[in-house]
Amino acid sequence: MAGVPPWMESERAAPGGAARRHASPLLVLLDTPARRAELVVILLVVLVGLGVWAYLGIKNSVRELRASSLQTLVDAEAVAVDAWIEKNRAEAAQWTRVPGVHDSVVELAAMARDGASPAALRDSGARARLLEALAPLVADPRRVAVKAVSPSGEIIASRVPEFVGRQVAPEVAKELAPVFAGNTAFLTPRPEEERLLSGPTRGFPRPVVWFMAPVRDRRGDVVAAFGFGVYADARFSAILGTAWLGTTGEAYAFDRAGRMLSESRFADELPRHGVVRDEATGRLLLRDPGGAAADESAPKQGGARPLTELAQAAITGGMMSDPAAHRGVLLEPYRNYRGAEVVGAWRWLPDYGIGIGVEVGAAEAYAPLRYLTTAYWVVFAFAMTGAGVAILSWLLAERAWREGKQLGPYRLRERIGEGGTSTVYRATHALLKRPTAIKILKPHMTADEVVARFEREVLLASRLTHPAAIEIYDFGRTREGTFYYAMEYLEGVTLAALVERDGPLPPARVAHALKHVCEALREAHGQGLVHRDIKPQNIMLCRRGGDYDVVKVLDFGLAKDLYSEEARDITQYARVLGTPLYMAPERIGNPGVADPLADLYSVGAVAFNLLTGRPLFEAQTTLDLERAILETVPPRVSALAGPGIPAALDELVARLLAKDPRDRPQSADAVIDVLTRVLAAHPWRRDEARRWWEEFHASRAASD
Repeated sequence: MAGVPPWMESERAAPGGAARRHASPLLVLLDTPARRAELVVILLVVLVGLGVWAYLGIKNSVRELRASSLQTLVDAEAVAVDAWIEKNRAEAAQWTRVPGVHDSVVELAAMARDGASPAALRDSGARARLLEALAPLVADPRRVAVKAVSPSGEIIASRVPEFVGRQVAPEVAKELAPVFAGNTAFLTPRPEEERLLSGPTRGFPRPVVWFMAPVRDRRGDVVAAFGFGVYADARFSAILGTAWLGTTGEAYAFDRAGRMLSESRFADELPRHGVVRDEATGRLLLRDPGGAAADESAPKQGGARPLTELAQAAITGGMMSDPAAHRGVLLEPYRNYRGAEVVGAWRWLPDYGIGIGVEVGAAEAYAPLRYLTTAYWVVFAFAMTGAGVAILSWLLAERAWREGKQLGPYRLRERIGEGGTSTVYRATHALLKRPTAIKILKPHMTADEVVARFEREVLLASRLTHPAAIEIYDFGRTREGTFYYAMEYLEGVTLAALVERDGPLPPARVAHALKHVCEALREAHGQGLVHRDIKPQNIMLCRRGGDYDVVKVLDFGLAKDLYSEEARDITQYARVLGTPLYMAPERIGNPGVADPLADLYSVGAVAFNLLTGRPLFEAQTTLDLERAILETVPPRVSALAGPGIPAALDELVARLLAKDPRDRPQSADAVIDVLTRVLAAHPWRRDEARRWWEEFHASRAASD
């Protein structure tokens, strides 16, 4: 037994005693066939129990996630519709201020008050001058009609001569009441024959929406309502057509009668589904078309097929005064207007008298549950084998991670971060031994869209050379198909974590950080790259090479190349991928907007957060947040943070947050110039930064 330590000799002499005390607990547990059998039985019971628990938990999670995604999507579409309506109402008001339009309408209103006949109004020079002034408006093919209405409800001007002198229906007069009270209005989409008291109509075969604004005389009295009309289906389809989910989902708009105001995604398939249409207009109705799968005992409405469950819920909820009743999610499958089994979400817009619906096929919505059920039974059938494999795999995996996993020339250490599509590890190069961060695309995220984003992030980031842009070392794909890239390893703190820890930051430190961010953006913008996701979480302060507060801009996953003709915008789901709190107003209606001025707005929102310790806007829902970004002017930083804010910095943040991009600084250079002047008067000194970092590391060491 030469060479064997004395303590091992004593253990071998007593196999049933001391040796067992020094053995691994797992080896003691498996030292007899009986114990191994007991372990297998226990593992089987645990696996079955965990399987049932996981199935029920995942089933509920899938339903909750589906509900959240549907509601988020319908809320986002409602914001887009609302923004479009507000834009057109403002345009209608602008046209009333055009001299040729305003003066002609005022003259026609005076003629109507004096009892002019319809023929006199039609043949008047005022109407001719009005139509001449409106030539630029009616040249737009989207503007299908214009008209002016007197306070008595008489149409005093129209492109269609036969309409002049006709009276509007009482429902339309009620909708015009706010206009004669001095406000712009949106008239609910409906067939034009429903807008007039009597007589035929021509030229408008589809429902039209109207945007009307008041026209005042010299005394300031409202003498007429003027506006233009747009085909509802064309515009709503253009807005909602970007929200189609998978192969069975769609978004659409509808009115109180259940008429669909946008075009169906499945227009080519509708003839064979026996869909229900409105007899007067031919528009699709949101009614169950019937058939073998339909509940033929369902109560009919006026002898017609019943409204779909979504349409019924939305129209009923829209009649209630409680805002909470104006939205809902339907997770139990129901039949839609094509007779398909779907789930959906809806949002009623009471100010406009329209609803927005989003639906997706139930089978597609809950497809993960089918796979989960199959997987559960497979796991159960192979549980005995799986138990042994799991133990062995665990032991091998534990050993592998103790020794470090090899990925190309890099040895992975510990995981330091994880997102929805990728995981980040601390690693070292096998030869250089240099600390490195490795970002690895998750195996199940290999769809073309995700891989393209992953590749684009590293390719765009690698083009930047400014010290504030993160440095990319390597990019590749292993033989097993794993995508990864290597970048510099940063030890520091994000601005988001910094504000959460310390609250508002000193203005000098904020100016220092933002100056470096803008310098990195200046290089990116100069190369035609727009970041599109500037936020505190994507900006890090580091201590490197004896320097303090070294700034690094992270995550170019949503960046866009403006100069490349071959670059395709793969952020079609930007409403989900972006960060609304830091989005510029112009990106709310069109999240794919790529504009350096949108990046500068985000810089302003970051500055507001750093200087005040609070977000730019606080809202309960995404819809409320996006509406605030579009409409609410934020307070001055100095009003919240006190007199310590330099006036130049206060003014710069206000300009960066301007709703109109034209009112913002027009380049990163312009922002850098202001920040340079601020830092000249209020420098962020190295000794201040050093003290903060020493205190920061001391507090972290104490907490560890």
